[in-house]
Amino acid sequence: MALKAVGFDIDGTLYPDHRARWRSLPFFFAHMRSVTAFSRTRKLMRINSGDSLIAENADKAEVIYFAGERNCSLERARDIRDRIIYKGWEKYFRGLKIYPDVRESLLRLKDAGLKLAALSDFPVGRKLDFFGLDGIFDVVLGFPESGRLKPRHEPFIYMAEKLKTDPEDIIYVGNKLEYDVRGAENAGMRGALIGAAGRGAPPDVTKYSDYRHLAESILSEVAK
Repeated sequence: MALKAVGFDIDGTLYPDHRARWRSLPFFFAHMRSVTAFSRTRKLMRINSGDSLIAENADKAEVIYFAGERNCSLERARDIRDRIIYKGWEKYFRGLKIYPDVRESLLRLKDAGLKLAALSDFPVGRKLDFFGLDGIFDVVLGFPESGRLKPRHEPFIYMAEKLKTDPEDIIYVGNKLEYDVRGAENAGMRGALIGAAGRGAPPDVTKYSDYRHLAESILSEVAK
C-alpha cells in the first residue's frame, strides 16, 4: 500500500461531540419529536441496509422511513427533514471550536501531496466554512449524495472514485469504530480513530492521540 489520500469523518471527528450537543440543546428541545423520529429513522436504515429501496434511492428511502416514524405524509416528512433536521441544525455549528491543530495538520498533509476528503452521513452544507476549512478538501461528500450510510462500503468506494485513488491507498479517520473504521475496512481501506475514541479500541486499529500526532505519523509513513 502506498498512502495517497486521507479521508475524514466530520461530526465528532473535526470537533468534539460534546460541544455540539451543548450548543444544540435549544434546537433539540424545540424539535424533540422530529429529532427523536429522525434518530429512529437512521437506526432503522442501518438495520435494514440491505433493503432494495435504500439501494435504489437512499434519499427517498430516508423520507419514507422518516414519514413512518414521524407519522406524517411523505411531503411533510421531506419538508421537516430538509428544513429542520438538515438546514435548521446547521446554524448551531457556526462558531463551534474545532479540535486544536486541525487546519494546520490538514495543510501539512496537503502540502506533502496527499489528497484529502471529507465524508459524512449528513449533508455537509456550510460546516467546513464555519470551521475555517473550506477549500482544503479535494472531495467533500455527505448524505444523500454518498448513496448509503456508514458502515456500508458504498460511501467509501464513492469517495475513492471521486479521489481517483484506489481504496487500499486511502486511510479514513473517524471517531467511531463501527461506522468509520469498520466501514473503511469494508471498502478495502485502512480505518483510524482519533482522540479519546481510540481508547480501548482493538490493538489492530490505527489510533492518533490528536491532530498533531496524526500529521506526524502520516507524514512519517509517506516519507518511507
